[in-house]
Amino acid sequence: MMSFKKIAAAVMAAAMTLAVVPSAFACTALYVGSDLTEDGTTMFGRIEDLGTNDNNKLFYVSAAGNHKAGEVYDGCYGFTYTFTKDSYAYTAFRDDNGAAKDGVCPDCGQTHAHTPYEAGGTNSMGVSVSATETIGCSDALYEVDPYTDEGIEEAEITTVLLSESATAKEAVELLLSIYDSVGAAGGSGIFIADDKEVWYVENASGTQYVAVKLTSTMAFSQPNMSVIGLIDLDDTENVMASANLIAVAEQAGSYVGDKEANTIDYAASYNADQGVGSRMVNALKYFYNRQGRTRLCGFRHFQRRGGWQHRADVYQYHA
Repeated sequence: MMSFKKIAAAVMAAAMTLAVVPSAFACTALYVGSDLTEDGTTMFGRIEDLGTNDNNKLFYVSAAGNHKAGEVYDGCYGFTYTFTKDSYAYTAFRDDNGAAKDGVCPDCGQTHAHTPYEAGGTNSMGVSVSATETIGCSDALYEVDPYTDEGIEEAEITTVLLSESATAKEAVELLLSIYDSVGAAGGSGIFIADDKEVWYVENASGTQYVAVKLTSTMAFSQPNMSVIGLIDLDDTENVMASANLIAVAEQAGSYVGDKEANTIDYAASYNADQGVGSRMVNALKYFYNRQGRTRLCGFRHFQRRGGWQHRADVYQYHA
């Protein structure tokens, strides 16, 4: 087991280490599996390390039934969604930028009810979402699969998923169905969890995505970059991906993987332009220093008694 004396302090220290380095997006997400924490707690989340321009945050409760079945959610950026049920109660945090004044939304300046920039929260069913960790895609991918005007924006994900979803799996499937139907207004990395499982979702481009079930034996950082590497698309128990994931990468001329084996290196195929920035280096150095050893790409296929166990491959510490 990873020798964290106080895991909360350790994660906070790592976050502060990452936060001192500026970046184009300046948000950093962290995940620590339960096998690596002193008390067996799974930890994940995101910090907003923009610096002096950080918005103050409000923590609040959205009461059960705040959104009604049949109500249309009208977002800031072109996304709309019709709620299928009266919403679950949830707690969340958002930017403290005021309420709509004279019907004008403070986020976008349009005339509609204010839809707050919700970054994360937990609902009454025990589903947690951590969103608004922005990523992009390579120029070649953007030419083939651009973001969509009617797609969901990352700050709208928490609102919709926590209102509608009773389990983490249900929330993942809802988000992916939205990507399939209207796409995304931008790229992001998202944690979705309940008491049974944790999923991590990346959509670097407008309509293509990968969701992977995380294990309890890993810890990783995601500082505004794609971190999902080699994945086996036939491993449907642990991976959910868009139907044209390989085809779109092939169209962009950037596919890396084995088509016959139905595998793809997602980061290499969809984000070949990205570099490994200082925040990622600092995170890996931090995990290395905590344990005295590190191994990257710990989710690559590995042998077990029952045969090959296929997992996603990410930039990570693996015990």
